[in-house]
Amino acid sequence: MSRESFFAASLLYPEASSVRLKTLVAGLVAGIALNLFSGVAAAACVNNPAAQPNATFPAALTGKLVYHSYVKYGDGTSQLFLYDFSAHTLTQLSKSGWGITDPMNGVFSPDGKWLAFMGISNGAWNVFMLQLGAGTPPVNMTNSTGATRNEDPKFSTDGKTLVFKQNGDVKQATLSYTSAGPVFTSVVSLTNAPAGAEYSMPFLAPDASAVYYATGTGSNMGLMKRTIATGATAVFDRPAGLQTYYPIVRADGMVYYARWKDSGGADQIYAKTADPASTPNALALNDCMSNNSDPAPVSGTNYLFFSSTTAGGYQLYVGDVTTGQRWSLSQFGVNADATKAKLGANYYGGSAVTRTLLSQGRPAAASASYNASLTPDKAFDGNTTSTRWDSPEGAGVDPQWISVDLGATKTISSIDLYWDAGALVYQIQTSNDNVNWTTIYSTSNGVSYSHVTLPNLNGHGRYVRMLGTKRATQWGYSLYDMQVWGS
Repeated sequence: MSRESFFAASLLYPEASSVRLKTLVAGLVAGIALNLFSGVAAAACVNNPAAQPNATFPAALTGKLVYHSYVKYGDGTSQLFLYDFSAHTLTQLSKSGWGITDPMNGVFSPDGKWLAFMGISNGAWNVFMLQLGAGTPPVNMTNSTGATRNEDPKFSTDGKTLVFKQNGDVKQATLSYTSAGPVFTSVVSLTNAPAGAEYSMPFLAPDASAVYYATGTGSNMGLMKRTIATGATAVFDRPAGLQTYYPIVRADGMVYYARWKDSGGADQIYAKTADPASTPNALALNDCMSNNSDPAPVSGTNYLFFSSTTAGGYQLYVGDVTTGQRWSLSQFGVNADATKAKLGANYYGGSAVTRTLLSQGRPAAASASYNASLTPDKAFDGNTTSTRWDSPEGAGVDPQWISVDLGATKTISSIDLYWDAGALVYQIQTSNDNVNWTTIYSTSNGVSYSHVTLPNLNGHGRYVRMLGTKRATQWGYSLYDMQVWGS
């Protein structure tokens, strides 16, 4: 199977280089696929594409990402996670106390206050809504005990309705928010599926005039577009023998979805305008040799989150749909557990948790510097690629440290280290008096170079330092920039 989430016919949800030396050259071999099934030529992809350097990760992405992670589809291990790019925090949203098995496919409401998702409760698949940050359990919106199977929830652009799949039909529910929580005040069918049909993964057009959905099973799965007011239905993309599914619509109306590259079953991500007669285009961010699935476009940008098996199992990436560049989310800890697939990404760009860069331009000190130009202040000037602090090189010079004075006691939530030459063993420490230090982070598995993010820190102090006790290279410790974030 091309997607772990293709479980059964009744459930078809797939869900800077160094100044001195370090230049990483990634050879990318362009792959050109000819799709004989649909008549579409020049479906662009790359064989085993390299991820872009962490330091070049798109700065525009400061919102929140929700996704689910499991060992194997349907094994009860699925959990929901949220990564906040602004706060640099990774949180497991789902809790055992919910009594919900396999929560997955979470989607943000347009205002970012709610999360809709699917999961099993009372022996049946149901649609739930969770109020983010409220500390209250999710609300079961469909309350099935087995008579209905409810999946694939997606909000309308105005947030007033949810579309979802129920027993092979596409439903639209009107939402009302009461003192007891959200409720469905009405539920109507958008597709009036005939008996035995399998309509799934619905997504509304931005103006809610039409609904896109998948129909069929296996290699016969294709995409349809139905005009809601008239019921007129058109084939959106259904190449013979190539499974096509998971439509997601960007705010400008561009439709993104997954489709087999060829009869071998490898998923590729395609884009298509809202016109069913338009030409489907495979994105250049696709890995020709792997599965690429679950697109989640970021409206107002060219970025798209997706899952890919380039590194072995499904991991999360963000790509530029115009250039084909792609960045792994591994630097944020999202892909840390290699035993689990990470799928079902959904991004919310507004109302990110506020965090402040506390260290830039602040007074700095170090145990020593390599020379008079590579001084500690260079690590706090905001330049992450060309100015840096270096410690002395050679034998017997460890340990070495660099510190910054924040001016007053602050709460430290995350730190970014832009290494030119890294530390294998180091600690991050805080102090109120610049004498007595408290360790808030330590590792014995540091990197030789590159951008490292240390999220989810819980530190307090006026002074913050990096104390290196074992270098990862033959040179001294070298930092382009050390950014201390918090409040």
